[in-house]
Amino acid sequence: MTNVLKISSHDELISSIPHTLGFTPVSSMVCLALGDGPTARLDIPESPEEIGEFLQALTDVYLHRHHPDRVALVAYGEDGRACVQALAALGEALVNSEVRGPDVGPMLWVNGEEWTDVLEGTHGTVDPGARTRIDAEFALMGRVMPVGRREDLAAAMQGDPTAVAEHLPAAEARALDMDVAARRSEVGWLGARLDQFRRDREYLSDGDAARVLAVLHDSSARDAAVLSMSREDAPVFSEFWQDLVRRAPREVRDSPATMLALSSFLEGKGAQAWTALDQLSESDPLADLVVAALEQAVDPREWDRAVPAAAGALMQQAALRDTVAQERRAHDQDARNAPGVNGAGPESSAPGR
Repeated sequence: MTNVLKISSHDELISSIPHTLGFTPVSSMVCLALGDGPTARLDIPESPEEIGEFLQALTDVYLHRHHPDRVALVAYGEDGRACVQALAALGEALVNSEVRGPDVGPMLWVNGEEWTDVLEGTHGTVDPGARTRIDAEFALMGRVMPVGRREDLAAAMQGDPTAVAEHLPAAEARALDMDVAARRSEVGWLGARLDQFRRDREYLSDGDAARVLAVLHDSSARDAAVLSMSREDAPVFSEFWQDLVRRAPREVRDSPATMLALSSFLEGKGAQAWTALDQLSESDPLADLVVAALEQAVDPREWDRAVPAAAGALMQQAALRDTVAQERRAHDQDARNAPGVNGAGPESSAPGR
């Protein structure tokens, strides 16, 4: 089965967009690179003051960062004048540039099921048969049906953390008591659990969910989880991490939300990635990398090219962390055995905490 979808009409193009974005856009400009390049979505500018930033963001993507052969522009909204003005301004900016840009077209205004081709002056209504065919094509690719609104993406990340919260204190206490060897074993368990989910798609028990959330505080565990992902299996891992986001108590939601943002980016679901990032109580380096990738329209294929080098660097960092941890434990042991100390005072913190 190939993941290349053949689009042969305006109806099929419009029907594919909710699947590409993960939701049905409202008051939005959607730019689809036909061939090689990303899909982008921005709100339709509401005032002349906003048009400059709007054009800068999209021309930067399609004139400087990526060079697709053609870009289709689809403006969604009830305000036909605002949509057509945005289409005209963006089309002109892409075509009349000092930098050779892509061919532009079609340029469509979509209001509900009605569409207007502003270049050809033609009109139509989306054919239900075309929508059904596109839905089936995406289903065969293993893609779930898109939600109705972007707000529904956020709602899908909310759940009941009560059951996992009951297991979390014991899981965190267990993680804190681990030495380096035990942590390595726990990282191996996490990798095996991710592989198992990839095979059987069975969600974690409450106890195992708490165990994953506890070990994710360790940088080596999260590095292993990060490097386990590729574009090919990102949709499966998005299911895994979204389930954990829904079930995680608030104080430990950031780690699975960041992992969901990464898997969503690799899957090509930018809106879902942004929504996952919105769940964070504070940022971290991995989240910042995902933000940068989204803002700069980085092609997810770059991830698969970069992973081998990143894996080597992370292995070196892990070896260094182990050495430091061993030296710290030896120092703490000497301190506990020193006269007048006898182990009094708090234990040194566990690696990665």
